[in-house]
Amino acid sequence: SPAMLATARAAPTPLASSANRQGSTKPVGARVGRVNPVVVVVRPIHSSKPRPGVGVVRASSNSALGDVAAKAAKVIAAPAKAKMAIPTLATVLGTAYSFPFLWALSIVPCLLGLVNPVYVFSVGYGLSVAAQGIGLLAAASASGVWISNLCLAHLLGAVFYGARLGAFLYWRSVTWTEWGRRAKNAPEAKPMPPPARLGVILACALLYACMCSPMLWHAQTANVLPGSQNFIIVFGLATQWIGAVLEAVADQQKSAYKFSDAGKSRWCDVGVWSRCRHANYLGEVLFWVGTFIAGVPGMSASGALAFAPAVVGVGFIVKLMTSQCEKQDEKQAGRYGDDAEYKAWVENSGSLFPKLA
Repeated sequence: SPAMLATARAAPTPLASSANRQGSTKPVGARVGRVNPVVVVVRPIHSSKPRPGVGVVRASSNSALGDVAAKAAKVIAAPAKAKMAIPTLATVLGTAYSFPFLWALSIVPCLLGLVNPVYVFSVGYGLSVAAQGIGLLAAASASGVWISNLCLAHLLGAVFYGARLGAFLYWRSVTWTEWGRRAKNAPEAKPMPPPARLGVILACALLYACMCSPMLWHAQTANVLPGSQNFIIVFGLATQWIGAVLEAVADQQKSAYKFSDAGKSRWCDVGVWSRCRHANYLGEVLFWVGTFIAGVPGMSASGALAFAPAVVGVGFIVKLMTSQCEKQDEKQAGRYGDDAEYKAWVENSGSLFPKLA
């Protein structure tokens, strides 16, 4: 039933004539021997929007009437409070909660670090990327907004990359004796108080959200981006998917080689590793650079600040991978540096980028 609004109106009081007012010391209207009654009008409201001038109580000395009008005014004002409510999955991408939502998606898999501290940087890392891709896809679908094929490919690229990497890193952690030994002695595996451990988890999850943020801006603006910018997105997606596939192939080839007799005492120089000494790192760099490029049109449409977390994310991963290449080269040189075959492999291969000639 429609809400009822109570308003109070004082019936007009007839004024004394000008003749009677002249020379009188009494205030205007004092000759009237009675006070006109207050008329209460109750009428239905057929709209949820407040109407101008409605809900104002004037010239009433009745406190009960004031309470009725106040309650009616609260009923009218109630819809305005909905703007402050926490958004749902269907509305979150269009609110200021969109990046915190992305961060929350990243946090959940990273909580595996409470089980094994190393998982924050391995299994949790991969699964957080997949979770963000799935979460953004679910939010965009729930909103009912049209999702372009390019945006879909962007998000599915993250799902493929993250799910594959997370599964591989978990499998490696339970099957590779050498990896388990190195992980146990890693600095991040050292005991620390629970609050400090939780701080590491939140910080890593925030970094992973920054790395995935280009997909967020793409999902927010996919249905308004001009077709003239599609070539940028396509180039980025090609780079992203090539990187994801290259890393998957490199991981598979190296793991298979490590389980062979030759791989137990020798470096991996087969397949994509024959010309690139760190083919998996190259795949990682290509994936994240491609993810960034595919999100450039969306970030441009969202404003300059949208670039900030994305630049931090891609800058971090590129710096990390290049430094790891140098570190691993030094480590292998110390182990195999006197081997003639190793020297020949180094001469004919590149560290991060393949040597084709």
